[in-house]
Amino acid sequence: MYKFNLLMLSSALLVADNFSSSLSSQGFTGLINTPNAQVIKEGDAVFQFNNQFDNHSRGYDYSKPYKFEENYIAGIGFLSSSEIVARLVESRGYARDLAANLKFQIPYHYKYLPDMAIGVQDIGGADNHYDNTYIVADKEIGFIRASLGYGKAGENIQREFGVNKKLAPRMDGIFGGVEAKVTDWFSVLAEHDGKENHAAIRVAVPKSLISSVKVEGMLAQNLTESQTHFAINLTVPLFNNKDKIPYPQEAHPQTIYPVIIEDTSTPLKQVETNIQNKNKDNTLLAIQNKLVKFGFENVQVGSYKNSIYVKCENSIFDHTDLDALGYIIGTISSRYKNNKHYIVTLLKNNLQTITISGESKKFQNYVESPTPENTQKLKNSLAFSRTFNETHVAFISSKQNGSFFKPRVELSPGLLTTVGTEVGIFDYLTTLRANLYMPVYDGLVLSAMYETPLVHSNNFDDDKVYGIRNANRLKSHLVTAMAHQTMHYESLLNTLSVGGYQADYLGFLNQTNLTTTSGEHGIGLKVGSFKHKGSNINDDRDVYLGSYRYFYEPLNLFTEVTYGQYWNQDRGVTVEFKRFFDQTAVSFYVQDVGYKYAGVKVSFPLTTRKLYNSKLVQLKGKSDFNYGIRTTLNEPSGGNIQRPNGGVIPKSDFELTSTYLDRDRLNSSYIKNNIDRMRDAYIRYGI
Repeated sequence: MYKFNLLMLSSALLVADNFSSSLSSQGFTGLINTPNAQVIKEGDAVFQFNNQFDNHSRGYDYSKPYKFEENYIAGIGFLSSSEIVARLVESRGYARDLAANLKFQIPYHYKYLPDMAIGVQDIGGADNHYDNTYIVADKEIGFIRASLGYGKAGENIQREFGVNKKLAPRMDGIFGGVEAKVTDWFSVLAEHDGKENHAAIRVAVPKSLISSVKVEGMLAQNLTESQTHFAINLTVPLFNNKDKIPYPQEAHPQTIYPVIIEDTSTPLKQVETNIQNKNKDNTLLAIQNKLVKFGFENVQVGSYKNSIYVKCENSIFDHTDLDALGYIIGTISSRYKNNKHYIVTLLKNNLQTITISGESKKFQNYVESPTPENTQKLKNSLAFSRTFNETHVAFISSKQNGSFFKPRVELSPGLLTTVGTEVGIFDYLTTLRANLYMPVYDGLVLSAMYETPLVHSNNFDDDKVYGIRNANRLKSHLVTAMAHQTMHYESLLNTLSVGGYQADYLGFLNQTNLTTTSGEHGIGLKVGSFKHKGSNINDDRDVYLGSYRYFYEPLNLFTEVTYGQYWNQDRGVTVEFKRFFDQTAVSFYVQDVGYKYAGVKVSFPLTTRKLYNSKLVQLKGKSDFNYGIRTTLNEPSGGNIQRPNGGVIPKSDFELTSTYLDRDRLNSSYIKNNIDRMRDAYIRYGI
């Protein structure tokens, strides 16, 4: 029987895949309470809940029955060799704590050497209960991964340990552990964290049951204190890891020309010319009709020298304009059996935003076979500009499917939240926002936003602290009503917004943007002046903010520095790092505006990829819903005091870079780096 069990175990080990990375209960990739040298996979977002009672790293009044904690952890693999993790600890009846962890893996791998990483735990706050720095190495040997490291507890923990010997700083010295992978979905773990010994089992839901996300559970035992806790992990990939869609081999569109009967008295050469002209016009008309039928607006098709010229406005694809470019260029390419040069201009509110030109055959070859060679040929053939002179374009008709005076209604949630404060672990106010947009002329749009409260936590009641502070949002009200006029010259865009703002103010907000065609560099300027509607209230606001933005193409990474005077008249600087993972943007930023802040934001579409566009009105969700949290750093008072009004950048409901530049992505560098999105859109919707 013993030999049989050993044989079964050996067979299971042989089919196990390579080790994966999982969060520990302390909020870094590792085992139970200690790190290993791995990091969260690039582009993965990881969430964990665990109920570990941390009886040694924090001081408690042990005469009270605390024995329970809630740990909420969220992290992301922002870069290939790093992870950023936030942790909220709720100890009922005692305290709550916010912590941030960073880990960097040394980007050098050799099969005979271990992986190595350095990390920092609980950085930035004034009351650090888990402060630690460490270095760790690990090595995989068969089905075993062993880790060994050295850590140093922070001064605050050392001070508490000197007063209360019950406290035992974790990872203050040598620590280590092992993980044995029994199967793809089952592991056994054991560790020594410098003061205590732990053992655990980790179980994952098999990929055959859930392939889009990863779900894990861990059951751990503190062998030193005889305590048990559990943890639940959820890993969500932000990148679209699906295989490229195969081109349907039977879908080879053929251009069908009508039979044309000519007068036999006409010379043969003239007959051939007439046939060619009519065939050309029929092809252009077919392309125009298809784009109009699909739902594009302000559509015009014509000839420019030896090229086909198409301009239209994307009102169909709401995640990114790359979908629209892929559909349009794919439609052109499918209509020409031989190679044809094309020029495509995208519009927004009937203003040019970008022009892209290339050769139809190269796009068609890439769609049918996206090999590295065909991909590079397509990229090399593309040319970009911000404007195109249409003077010499021979259009086959006037503008089709106009966009003016068609109302568009955008519905989205409004969220006001606080996390880990002295008032509550999580408080929220949720509202419904209805934005109405009405294009009335080239670049001129009228807009209004109405907000209705839906549900809120107890601390947002009328007589509670957040209810008193946000009394205006606890009742339905008109938030903004403005007119927005945008002007366009080469790479320069300027939007002037005038009207009512933030319910209580009247004034203007002017946004200027200058972005190179490549998208590598961008300069922004935001200037505004507002007066309070109340005749006896002296609360005027003057805003002037300048920014420089740099785009690093290989990582879809934007770095932006903003300086000036913010909405609440404080002055200072904001530095933001934003990276796109497919259609989700994750940002980390720091601010010094008299007070210091650090925060994280996430932006993603709350709408379908393809919209329905009726003749009378268009109803949609928000294409760039934003949610973020931040905290103060290094408070002079020594505590983490809430200061929600510092460093606020005023946003209109018609932001220039989001509206006209596809969330700042409508440039040659981003388009070429994400060209597979164009192929996917054409195959999915165009064939």
